[in-house]
Amino acid sequence: MDSRDEELIRLLTDATNRAVVTVLDDASHGLSVTEIAERLGSEDGAELERTVISLHHKVLPRLDEAGLIEYDRDENVVTEGTTSVADAEWMDVDLFDELFSRFGTGRGTDESAVGRLEGHEDVYDYCRKLADRATDELFLIYASDELLDEACLPHAERAIERGVAFHAGTKNRAAREFFRDHLPEATIWDPQLDWLYEQSSYPKVSRLVVADRETVAVGLWDEDADGTKREIAMIGDGKTNPLVVLIRELLGPRLDHLDYQSDEFLGNLPFEP
Repeated sequence: MDSRDEELIRLLTDATNRAVVTVLDDASHGLSVTEIAERLGSEDGAELERTVISLHHKVLPRLDEAGLIEYDRDENVVTEGTTSVADAEWMDVDLFDELFSRFGTGRGTDESAVGRLEGHEDVYDYCRKLADRATDELFLIYASDELLDEACLPHAERAIERGVAFHAGTKNRAAREFFRDHLPEATIWDPQLDWLYEQSSYPKVSRLVVADRETVAVGLWDEDADGTKREIAMIGDGKTNPLVVLIRELLGPRLDHLDYQSDEFLGNLPFEP
């Protein structure tokens, strides 16, 4: 991982930095430093002034330098940046260790916590609960078909019946056919995510599940020296959770254009995609 990619990820592990990026992502136009401070929760005069000073001298310049925001000091306007971590080699074991050490682990409700699950059954159970909790959108990617389980289908079907938009992506043809046969209402597509499928360094991703863009489970293969594999997972809950922020940045505009990546859409094009 080069120093620039590492700095982007380290910036996004800071709660204030994540909050600023999220505020700008939600805004329909540029914001002043004072408006950002107010949206971060600063209310009384003294606290607001301290936040504005911290943003102006410390937070915004670092985010601006990294390209995550654009800060025009003369006009006192802050807008979204042009840099994304989508191309960063963030699947680095040292970065995982840092996330686990800097944030609480386990299954607590603290929005800053990055949790850890051990074993297929715990990961399956958590992902099924995500499907049961989803209200708007359920997004998942499977790296292969070896983790597909028909016991998960009722949870997905109930979500779809509630009106949840269900999106499933995999490069594995058998897995795509599985989803298409069992969940015909879902959007199925072949994702083009190099960071997920072509990463050469350990650990390898097994699956990714995102519910309502606010809760994430990233499954990882933990392989012993003898080749025995077990699945662990990183989980995050909350719009400003560091893992959730990273996954949203990595997925980027793909979340907003899934229908145009589906097999059905590509098959209807008048030319070879």
